[in-house]
Amino acid sequence: MPIPHDFHVEICDWAIQADRAALHGVRETVFVLEQHVPPDMEIDDDDPRCVHVLARTADGTPVGSGRMTPEGRIGRMAVLRDWRGRGVGTLLLRTLLERARARRLAGVSLHAQHDAVPFYARYGFTREGAEFEEAGIRHITMRRTLDALPEPARPVPAPPPEPTALRATTREELIDVTQLLLSQARRSMCVWVRELHPLLLNDTACLVELRRLAISGRGASIRILVQDLARALQEGTRLLELAQRLSSVVEMRRPLEPADLAYTSAFMCVDTCGYLFRPLENEMLATGSTWAPGRHAELMRQFEEVWSRSEPWPELRTLGI
Repeated sequence: MPIPHDFHVEICDWAIQADRAALHGVRETVFVLEQHVPPDMEIDDDDPRCVHVLARTADGTPVGSGRMTPEGRIGRMAVLRDWRGRGVGTLLLRTLLERARARRLAGVSLHAQHDAVPFYARYGFTREGAEFEEAGIRHITMRRTLDALPEPARPVPAPPPEPTALRATTREELIDVTQLLLSQARRSMCVWVRELHPLLLNDTACLVELRRLAISGRGASIRILVQDLARALQEGTRLLELAQRLSSVVEMRRPLEPADLAYTSAFMCVDTCGYLFRPLENEMLATGSTWAPGRHAELMRQFEEVWSRSEPWPELRTLGI
């Protein structure tokens, strides 16, 4: 069936007064005024729980309607007289069948008026049982089974990246592995340190990567748990300057619990499952990996627990951080 240009079919919500009025207008014209169905039979308790479809002309005028219950019973198929034979009923029915398949229903049924039986037969419906009378009109039950929708193709997961072991024993090596780890991050990183070390995160190469993260777009986040800011506030650091310029992205908190304040290690985690860990924060010895999901998850759990019970540094408020 070619795509029509003079009308379209849309899904409606019975709870919306404008949709309900449009649907009722079509149904009342066809069923009540034309076919003399009693008005109190035209709207029933199924309406609020049905999927409703409505055909509208290019200017928005309602010209056709239909509905389907959650169990797959199609009904209230109606098209205004001037629009019959123009594909409106076909598109209404196809839209309801698509919804039924999306809900993975095994089949659908309907009570077809006697004159409409050939129409539904063209779309795979078969008669079932004897004719009966409903609202003074001859009907026949018709059913159609539905082919199951194919399972969506699942993309083959990308192979995990080849991990690179990180190790440092000197300040220069520590800066190098820190810069390498930061270069792997996409949107976020977390750090837990005793103080903002001026010989590490203040390095130009590391600051370049931190700034790249900070301006990477929606979801960018740099979170730092730091126990001591005295030297950083007194001497100033380029990381604090970055935090002032991008205060919505860079957050710093101080631990409060004695056990957290007694923590002597330091670590960094990035959102690509890489980490760097220093057993003693005041030494340069560090180990880590650019890809270690297990260890990364362990450190992130620890970070999140302490982050949740920490507070923003009050000294940073005067700096606008």
